Order: sequence, then C-alpha cells, then structure tokens
Amino acid sequence: MEELHLVTLVVHRVTREPLAVLADPEEDRCLVVAVRAPQAEIMAAGPHPARDADTRLTQDVVADLATAVGRRLARAHIDDLVDERFRASLVLDDGTAVDVRPSDALAIAVRDALPISVADHVMEVAGQSWRDLQGDKPHPQSVEVDEMREFLDQVTPDDFRAGDDER
Repeated sequence: MEELHLVTLVVHRVTREPLAVLADPEEDRCLVVAVRAPQAEIMAAGPHPARDADTRLTQDVVADLATAVGRRLARAHIDDLVDERFRASLVLDDGTAVDVRPSDALAIAVRDALPISVADHVMEVAGQSWRDLQGDKPHPQSVEVDEMREFLDQVTPDDFRAGDDER
C-alpha cells in the first residue's frame, strides 16, 4: 500500500473532465483519477476543519456520522481497478471500510486532511511516471518547497518587525 497526496487538479484537454493527480513527492510515480466536478471544487479549496452551520458540506456529515458512532475517519483508500474504473473506500479507525466513489473518497480526504492510500496492485497497473507525464517540469510540491527554502534563506527577524509608523 502506497500513501499519496493530491498534488494538482487538471482538466482533460479533450473530455473537459476534472482529473486529480495523486503522487508522492519523493517518488516518480503518480496516479491520475477522474473526479466529478463538485468534488473537484471541494478538493481545490483544500482542507477545511471548521464545521459551522454556514460552511458544512455533505462531505462533512460523513466525518460527523463516524464521530457520532464512536469512530473517526482514518484514510481514503483506492482499493482496486475494475473494468478501467477505480474502486475506493473510506476506512475508519477500527479498520472498517465503506465503499464510496473515488471522487467522494478523495474530496473527503482532502477536506479532512486524511491520508490517501493506494493498493500496490493498482499502482502497478495504473501508476505513471511523473516525468513521463510532465516532462522535465519539477513536481509541484518540490517547487513549493524550493520556493519556501529560498524565502527562508533570505528572510531575517527584522523583516517581521513593524515599523515605528505601523504600531
């Protein structure tokens, strides 16, 4: 079982279908999963821990239901590939797995900052090389890490102090 992270969402050039690209920033392997547009919007927004009445989504109810029965969501898992369609589940902290659509599993995982795991045999069949997919472009997360390191190398404590006229 391999743990991956959502690194980007893209739109297929021909079908206009949203695609989630899952990868491990340390490896040259990625998995591209077609997702539904509403779930892609949730993934694009990123984690959202607040659960007030105005911002709750259907995806939040799943975690709330797990909590109500004394469990918590542990991870999303891409279980299988059957007839060229991914199969997924949400796994509770006691190991119970609930079958769900892959786009729902990924949306809930991103919203609740859950790990995303992929069965080894799925990666063997459907995994792709990041370099083959992107050419020589670096992995998006490695670009962000490099930019943050460059910023940290140049910043000083004085950069965060308010000027006399700003106090």
